[in-house]
Amino acid sequence: MEKTVDVLLGSLLETTLRLEQVVGVKDSEPDEWLSLLDKREDVISQIQQYELNSESLSSTQKQQLEQIYEINQRLIPLIDGRKQGVQQQLNNVQRSKLAMNTYNEAGPNGYGAFFDRKK
Repeated sequence: MEKTVDVLLGSLLETTLRLEQVVGVKDSEPDEWLSLLDKREDVISQIQQYELNSESLSSTQKQQLEQIYEINQRLIPLIDGRKQGVQQQLNNVQRSKLAMNTYNEAGPNGYGAFFDRKK
């Protein structure tokens, strides 16, 4: 049992470190993030089957869990910041789309100039 928990914790730490590397890259793909997050979730669910508590963990296992926790604390603000940036871009696209639809229905335009008929 101990060896399996060690292997699972090692896998979780490795996946978490990989996630930190990928998130740290400015133009990384969120799909890759999701793949790593899914992998982490699978490992976590496997670890939870062992119903571990602090007394049953070795000092090495506790250190691994602390390291994973610290990485998570660094990752959350990075992911939230990227998420807000994407949301802002989406809002800008929706505003532009709304403006285009509004003015395209307004009538003729000449040489890229809008003739605003709304009053």
